[in-house]
Amino acid sequence: MPDNPWWGHGTPMYVNNPAMRKGQAPNQKLVEIESYMLSQLFKKLPFETVEVDFPYILDQHNFDLRKHDFVFVRDLFISNQRGEVVISKFREKDRQIEADIMQVYLSALGLKTYRLPDKSSSYSEGGEFYFCPGDNLLFGGISRNNISGTEKTAELLNVGELVIIETDAFHLDTVFTPVLDKKKKLVAMIGCLELLTPDSVKRLKNLADKKNIILLDVSVVDGIGTQSELGEFAVNCLPMPGYLIGPTRFHTKKVDELLKSLDIMHITIPLTQYRLSGGAVHCLTNEL
Repeated sequence: MPDNPWWGHGTPMYVNNPAMRKGQAPNQKLVEIESYMLSQLFKKLPFETVEVDFPYILDQHNFDLRKHDFVFVRDLFISNQRGEVVISKFREKDRQIEADIMQVYLSALGLKTYRLPDKSSSYSEGGEFYFCPGDNLLFGGISRNNISGTEKTAELLNVGELVIIETDAFHLDTVFTPVLDKKKKLVAMIGCLELLTPDSVKRLKNLADKKNIILLDVSVVDGIGTQSELGEFAVNCLPMPGYLIGPTRFHTKKVDELLKSLDIMHITIPLTQYRLSGGAVHCLTNEL
């Protein structure tokens, strides 16, 4: 987290993100509590965790120069979890510096980093992806990303299968999540199908049939919601082997039944203030 109050001077407003209201300031006491609870949770889980310091250059005294979106580390890169990473190329030009800084961190950790050509028309943001390591499968959204950026990212990461999903939501992780079993295999998919294009739903149903897994449709309330009513972002989960970690329980009751039948532990951690920027657990984390 930054030293200065997180978006204490008011959030900016981005295209097709209904959560953000220009000038809206989060409750800083809740930000501190929720950030601490998330950090403590990961210390208790059986996964190694790296916490990244907030870059000073993005937390300057001049309000106009502050870029507090860096907390959403998901947006900055996508990894194949085999030591290779593609650095994001943003449509929102103001956010590119975040990914550039993250590349320095990741290189220092010994990861091999790739970039899409600066002069190309391709776009690729981490929040548009879910990688399933046990299947070497990549889900790629095309809202802020485009097809050329998504396909190039899949090529650089050497994935075995790319499933493209189109939605009007700004990032795929606001309407969809895969579920992974303890062997890192894809065992279910959960999505707000109403917010996906018919072709995308068809692709997901075909994948579910091929793998003999369930595609569960959930209410838009469990995702980003609508322009008039913000959703709860329950689908904005971090799917880890045997776990699904999200910000709240699903309104759609069938989710609990499904996860229990698959022996998946569903852990929830309240992130009410991050929701005001359109983010939750998936946005605040990233797998290496």
